[in-house]
Amino acid sequence: MVLSEKVSVCDPHLDALNSDLHEQFKVANGYSELEVAQKRSALENVLVPETLDAHKQRIANAGFSSCDVWFQCFNFASMVAFK
Repeated sequence: MVLSEKVSVCDPHLDALNSDLHEQFKVANGYSELEVAQKRSALENVLVPETLDAHKQRIANAGFSSCDVWFQCFNFASMVAFK
């Protein structure tokens, strides 16, 4: 299985840095400040990111025998898991 999710990190400073860098990435790729703010507002309290450990535990609880992150950029991670 391949699972890609927005993730959070336990350190609030690093979590904020990842979010800020991702927003800067959007602006650098043509999104306006208004579009970035609207998307952030639309997802606030709807998309609640969890830590990689929480995702890995859920994957293990679903019966997968191994799982690891194979790609991460800012606050998004892709994991691969095998049953």
